[in-house]
Amino acid sequence: MARNSYRNFLRLLEKWPLDETKKGGRDLGEHLRIRVSEAFRLGDATPTNETECQRAYASLNRLANNTYATKYPRKLTSTSTGVSIEECHQIVSTDFLKAIEESEAGMLSGMFKQK
Repeated sequence: MARNSYRNFLRLLEKWPLDETKKGGRDLGEHLRIRVSEAFRLGDATPTNETECQRAYASLNRLANNTYATKYPRKLTSTSTGVSIEECHQIVSTDFLKAIEESEAGMLSGMFKQK
């Protein structure tokens, strides 16, 4: 039975994309790959709780297939802040967050120098 669960998770990971803008532990696809490798250290010979594996696989598979996005489509594409989807992706990227941290560090060091 672990053989089937292991193969199911491997197929699921093939469907799950990696977001290159969120490298360094912030990407869900990367996190899932790490968790599957930890859970199945011995590959398909790893003893597992099959009901828990099936439950987790079914949930992740629904997310990967956009089940609820297609079942309940959004009528509006705007957000409450007025930011587009592309701008949201840029804002949550690792590069943008590093730039914000650097600008805040510069601002704080300038405040301490003034005293």
